[in-house]
Amino acid sequence: MPKPINRQQLLDEAQKEYEALGKQVASFTPEEMVRPGVIGVWSIKDILAHLLEWQRMYMGWYEAGLRGQKPATPAKGYNWSELPALNQDIYERYKDAKLEAVRNQLEASHKHMLDVAGLLSEEELFTSGRYKWTGISTLAAYVNSCSGAHYRWARTGIRRGTKQWSGTTPAEKAADSPPAVVNTRVMGGKPALLIIDVQRELFAKTLPIYDEDRLLANIHLLADKAHAAKVPVFWIQHSSEKTLVEGTDGWKLHPAFIPLKSDNFIRKRHGNAFEDTPLKAELDALHVRRVVVAGLVTHGCVQATCNGGHDLGYDVVLVKDAHSNYNVKARDVINEWNTTLSHGGVRLQSAVEVDFEAPRAR
Repeated sequence: MPKPINRQQLLDEAQKEYEALGKQVASFTPEEMVRPGVIGVWSIKDILAHLLEWQRMYMGWYEAGLRGQKPATPAKGYNWSELPALNQDIYERYKDAKLEAVRNQLEASHKHMLDVAGLLSEEELFTSGRYKWTGISTLAAYVNSCSGAHYRWARTGIRRGTKQWSGTTPAEKAADSPPAVVNTRVMGGKPALLIIDVQRELFAKTLPIYDEDRLLANIHLLADKAHAAKVPVFWIQHSSEKTLVEGTDGWKLHPAFIPLKSDNFIRKRHGNAFEDTPLKAELDALHVRRVVVAGLVTHGCVQATCNGGHDLGYDVVLVKDAHSNYNVKARDVINEWNTTLSHGGVRLQSAVEVDFEAPRAR
């Protein structure tokens, strides 16, 4: 889903997704709403509480920024690499909350957040770095991450998580429709490693690749693990007419990498490595259901490929310390996209955590 590019799009998208979420949850009984196991151990109520608390955190960041303070992001005692632990803490805090209270509070929080956003100018919302606490990100990116994009993640999780109850959701039963054949996302499944655009020209920009040595070391670690586990490795190379011209030295892989003869190679012309390439066909032929993604650049082909794979039903794992970029505030870009993609259903793991033989849940 493209990012909103103006205030009205931002507000309309958030409201549309919120109404769609409301319609979806209205199809469940109160008993079904508190039934665990929809996303991990979470119930639908827990998912709504998760949405609520992230909105409260966002408003806390925003209000602290207005007071000239630097907010603790994402939360006091946590950094952006510790989102699974933070989300577990949120679950523990809300697990005994009443369903009706959570729903009412989310309704009020949603309205308040959009009311505040609606009072801001286009410049305030969409100027990168307008607020010190957002780094190079825009305020709109944070609003979207905690509203429209987050609601969409919740709807997807609820839809897929409740399919297992009886092969069909309550809404489908009410419509008396026959059970459908569903492309259910299998968490785990046979894996493959996708290494995106680690090409020489990208390492020769005026601004260097952020934390280049660690990036190269972590990608090496992933490739070694994959090869040891006999997991397919795909080296994906971008081509265009002006940069990364196919066949030139700049188009070649970084000299630190020497692929095996058994590795696979994909050439692409779009950010999303699944678009107009044989990647999906080759993964499906190998019965791959889990794709582990690393490479360059964070806010370009890495995020586009993660989203593309997720949309196709793959279990997508982004290696949070094995992607980078050459932005002047590259660390902020990495943190923002780790957060945004995790809200969209992409799992995050470190290079050390990735286990190609025994996949772990987030």
